[in-house]
Amino acid sequence: MEQKYLVFSERKCLVFSSFQHLQDDALVEKTKFNTFEYWEHIHNQPNERIEMPCSFQRFKKDFTFIPAAGGIVKHEKKLLMIFRNGTWDLPKGWMDAGEFPMQTALREVREECGPLDLIVVDNLPITTYHWYPVKGKFLLKETQWFFMSAAHSHPLIPQKKEGITKAAFVGFESVEERLAKSFPMMHYLWERIQLHNTFIS
Repeated sequence: MEQKYLVFSERKCLVFSSFQHLQDDALVEKTKFNTFEYWEHIHNQPNERIEMPCSFQRFKKDFTFIPAAGGIVKHEKKLLMIFRNGTWDLPKGWMDAGEFPMQTALREVREECGPLDLIVVDNLPITTYHWYPVKGKFLLKETQWFFMSAAHSHPLIPQKKEGITKAAFVGFESVEERLAKSFPMMHYLWERIQLHNTFIS
C-alpha cells in the first residue's frame, strides 16, 4: 500500500510518495533543499500541493530535525485552541532532552494554556511535518499530536511570553471558521481530527 508523507510550510504542502525509487533520489542527490533558493522555488509554484521528485528520507537528510509534540484537547464537544501571533493554532512545543512525546504534549498544553486536568484518550498520535526558516537556517519539525480530554475546572491562562494572547475551548462547529486564515497544516490536522469518531462524538 502506498504511503504519503506530507511536509507543510506556511503556504505549501509537499507530497512525498513511499513508492519513490532510489534512482529518483540519485537524480536530486546534489540538490540542496535547505536553502532560500529552494524555498523560493517551491513558494513560486502556483499550486498549494507539490509532488516532490524524491523520497521523504532524501529530503529529510538535508535538515536539522526537531522533535515536538502537542495536544488535541477536548472538553465536551469543544476543542482547545490558542491564538498565537495572530493565528489560531493548537498547543505544541519542542521536546526536552529525556522526554517521551506524550510527556512533551502534556507539558506543552499546560504551559501554553494553564494547569488543566488532562487525560490522554488515545496512545496513537497524528504526526505532522513542518518545514520553516529560523535565523537564517531551515528546520524540519516532526510533531506528534495526542488526543486528550480535559476537565473544565481550571481557568485557561495563555502563555503570553510565547506570543499566545488567547486560549479557549471552541465548539467543534466553529473550529473551521477559526482556521479560515490559518496554515495549510492546521486544515490538514483538523481534517484528521474529524476522522477520529470517538473523539468528535
